[in-house]
Amino acid sequence: SSSMSPKKPKGNAGRKVKGKEHPDDIFPLVLTSVTQELFGCVGDEDVTGDSPYKVLLKDDILRDIRNRAAVSDFSPVKKSVQDYPEDELLLVYDRDFTYGQGFYLVLTPEAKDRLLNPPTPVESVIEIPKTPEPKPWVSLGSEAHITLFSALCSSVVSSSQTDLELLRRKFGAALCFSDRSTADVKDGHLECASYPDSRFSIKQIQRDMGMQAVPQLHSSSTQTLWKHQKNMCTQYEPEHLPSEETEQLIQSENMNNFLDLVTPRVKQETIMNVFRDDWKDQAGDNDESDWSVKATEGLMLYQTFTDHKHIKDKKISCINWHPAIYGVVAVSTIESTEKEPRKSVTPSHILFYSFADPCTPQLLLESPDDILVFEFSPSDPNIIAGGCVNGQLVLWDISAYVTHLLGIQPGGRKGSNETPVVRHSAVSALENRYKAPITDVHWVPQTFEVTKAGVPMENKYNMSVQIVTCSPDSYVLFWDIRVATLLTQPVTAKKQKVDQTSPYSAPETFKHLDRTWTPLFRVSLPKIEATGDYAPLKLSFEDYTCNSKKGNVSGQDQHHLRIPSAKSLTALKDVNTKLYIGTEDGEIVYTDWKMEKDDSGQPQSAKPVHCLNVHHWLVNTVQRSPFFRDIILSTGGWNFAIWKEGDTPIFQSAYSEQLYTVGCWSLSRPAVFFVGRDDGAIELWNLLEKTNEPTQILAHIINAQIRCIKPWNASCKSLNSSRKSCLGSGHFEFLYTGVSDWKGKEYCLPRAQYR
Repeated sequence: SSSMSPKKPKGNAGRKVKGKEHPDDIFPLVLTSVTQELFGCVGDEDVTGDSPYKVLLKDDILRDIRNRAAVSDFSPVKKSVQDYPEDELLLVYDRDFTYGQGFYLVLTPEAKDRLLNPPTPVESVIEIPKTPEPKPWVSLGSEAHITLFSALCSSVVSSSQTDLELLRRKFGAALCFSDRSTADVKDGHLECASYPDSRFSIKQIQRDMGMQAVPQLHSSSTQTLWKHQKNMCTQYEPEHLPSEETEQLIQSENMNNFLDLVTPRVKQETIMNVFRDDWKDQAGDNDESDWSVKATEGLMLYQTFTDHKHIKDKKISCINWHPAIYGVVAVSTIESTEKEPRKSVTPSHILFYSFADPCTPQLLLESPDDILVFEFSPSDPNIIAGGCVNGQLVLWDISAYVTHLLGIQPGGRKGSNETPVVRHSAVSALENRYKAPITDVHWVPQTFEVTKAGVPMENKYNMSVQIVTCSPDSYVLFWDIRVATLLTQPVTAKKQKVDQTSPYSAPETFKHLDRTWTPLFRVSLPKIEATGDYAPLKLSFEDYTCNSKKGNVSGQDQHHLRIPSAKSLTALKDVNTKLYIGTEDGEIVYTDWKMEKDDSGQPQSAKPVHCLNVHHWLVNTVQRSPFFRDIILSTGGWNFAIWKEGDTPIFQSAYSEQLYTVGCWSLSRPAVFFVGRDDGAIELWNLLEKTNEPTQILAHIINAQIRCIKPWNASCKSLNSSRKSCLGSGHFEFLYTGVSDWKGKEYCLPRAQYR
């Protein structure tokens, strides 16, 4: 009945209107397509943005409410329609969703008239400024008063007369002047002293004054104090053992065992390589030419990869050699410009190329978004972890596609040129992702693992099962690829169940992590002397080496791969838990990933040990030396620096004219490293030869910015290095023997220099 209150609105009509609140004389409605066709108010057809009004009969609305009951879109306003005094109601098409819905119904006649007959705005009259013109003089009688007053004054002056008279006998008389004191004659001196006149003692109450604020001026100066200059020198002296200690070492059991082990091998090497001088290779001579890089030595172009289908007009964000298959390289790409929005329909891939076919990728790894950085697992080269632009971490398993990378096609794919596409095995949960792109990914070494509190523990499986990532979101995340509960199927069995006949397939190796993967714990980076957090871009931590002889678990035992309880593991106290982190402000932060307990007993991240602002822009490289675990190379801005663990920089280069974009250590010579520049050149530094400038500048290598340099240690006599540019083409260089070959004393001299 009409006295009953209207039913509670259902669906979207009863929800609170988001955004702008609507007036009381209208009600937003959601009209389905059936209702729009029934009342002839189809959006953008019967009603448009220019003509949004539709007049509905009151009886038609009530009839629709009776026939369709609660299904009717007008049921929320049944009471208002019944109380409407007129026969026609106004329905307005809200194309811009001003009040949160597509339509709204006018509930009062006044609002209806106001919408249909809006008031005409009064046109404002614009006054045009005119140049003022002089007006004629109109006399008001003031000049007559001035003339009368001036005539009166002149008559008074003219009537005044003064007569001066003097006796006749005094004319021409002699005069005698003399001095006289004022005290000789009475009243001979009359003093007229000043005194205040009461008639002029006016008290000043108000005075018009002007003032202006003038800043205070400070004058200061400074002068450089030149102290007494004196020459500094450093003298090196080799360490000598006493003769008694030397004799004991020679006669020791360890030395005898060493000689028994090495002597047969030296004899065999002498027999097999008659024309090779082993002592000369160990730098027995003092020829200074061994330390220089000849002018003819440098990089020679070995291979160029160009793919017009997948990487054309894109930037190459990361590149890695396959750890086990020679001549195979993996490349990730991103959009070439940030001004244009990324097209979500365009798939993102990691592409595998082979030297045998440089124009066609051998394998495609599909990802939910562009990949900025990725790394192969050190214990299983078929497992790959990558960081996306949207902040998610992705895992792939390519164990079923090794034949494609080796060039051995399966029987079902002979004669087919279609590149297989591998979907990701797992991706982290959206609610636990970074808000910024992941800029660095590292696998925790297989020699240890960490707990939720960051404590290093023994790794029973001797497999890399944890990942460390960082992002400008101001924290570092640790991830674990294992599952907390027991797996119901061996990992190796899951790797084999992949349909190789289909170009699109997703291994189920990490199905337990897909879209539910959350980090093990996070490490925040609060600033030391200010509020806020550091924004990390690159990180580096020390690899832990142990003498454990444990091997990887066998295939039949891999189904036990799960996160063990920390109580069942042995803590490793000699693991270095410090992180070197490069930030987007050019800072190098040294911090500990282990958690500390606050006053309430809750775990929290430790405050950074120290922070030094060495670079003046984004830090793009933080890399440890492959020969010395406590020596770190960092590049960023226009310079690079070499650090010793826990200390200030031991070497810092001068500022370059070109921007340094990447740095990389040599895998064969401890004192040699490479620095890429934004003009497409590579600087080769040899600290044993020069420290003030690069030993050699390899200019005009590419016509774009060098963003990544990854060496491949093919043998002890040569070194292949890959570099990538921003133009979507990969270049691979062959380094001459003179640059990559190193002498035995090179290991000792850089060690002493880095001290």
